[in-house]
Amino acid sequence: MDRKKKTVCLAIPTYNREDVLVNTLKSAFTLNPLPDEILVIDQTLDHLPDTAAFLQAAHDKGQIRWVKHSPPNVGGARNRSWVENQCDIIINIDDDVEMPTDFIAQHMKNYEDDRVSAVAGRIRQIDESRYGTPHKKKSWPRLLDYKYFRLNSMERVENVVNLMGANYSVTAKMMGKVGGYDTNYVGQVIRDDTDFAIRIWKAGGLIVYDPEAHLLHLAAPSGGNRVKKGYKPIEWRVSFPRVYFAWCHLFPTWEFWWMILFRDQRETALRKYNVFRPWRIPWGFLSYWYSVVKAGLTALKRKRNEVLGLTVLKK
Repeated sequence: MDRKKKTVCLAIPTYNREDVLVNTLKSAFTLNPLPDEILVIDQTLDHLPDTAAFLQAAHDKGQIRWVKHSPPNVGGARNRSWVENQCDIIINIDDDVEMPTDFIAQHMKNYEDDRVSAVAGRIRQIDESRYGTPHKKKSWPRLLDYKYFRLNSMERVENVVNLMGANYSVTAKMMGKVGGYDTNYVGQVIRDDTDFAIRIWKAGGLIVYDPEAHLLHLAAPSGGNRVKKGYKPIEWRVSFPRVYFAWCHLFPTWEFWWMILFRDQRETALRKYNVFRPWRIPWGFLSYWYSVVKAGLTALKRKRNEVLGLTVLKK
């Protein structure tokens, strides 16, 4: 008996992007096969006239579904894609990418195996040095796969605990089961994708890294999750995402204490921006410890909600 064909939605959260968003959509229109739906979750307040006209025309033609979303939050935008989604599989990509024509097919072939809950695709960066040098490869799965395994390998690996928002897919069923993204990751957001991957793994889901499901990430210099040149961030928001992740997934291990007491303190309170402005250093340390306390209380509230079953997304 023929199995029902799985449907797929290509979801593109976007924020303050113009030409690069248009080019990403033009790349999506050349895919073969096309996705069953293209969702643009748009957090931009006002687009340039040409961009707005392009999006409206594509929406009117049925090429995309253009959904306005507020307030801006990358996790909230991905959750909105689940709420709006009508398909079995959601492929999330960034709004500054170029895809090969078989991009959808390469993701979807993995879902012929019903064990697979998510696929982490290979991300080719304009500047590959963005990945840095990985630690020595260890056996999987690990809660810190983002340190041990970079998503640019040519080796297919099953049972990793790592995703990156620029290129991954997930079953709509699993996204609902784990409650989607945690929107408590605010500020200069990191670790939110890894948090999502860990919860999939803990829920019994299988994540596959497939290098053939690849795209090129352009890393556009403005918009998205980029920090504008000269921007003075609210100090505690610099450290909050990383210490929140540590509270949620590493406490009370030695890795937690090393990160909180040494590494993260060095990388936030004593980061280059503050070192060259030494009058900010005392405020940096005070703000860092404020973020540690705030993150710990937020993680405690999250744990309580998980026990009460209050984190599952509702359509």
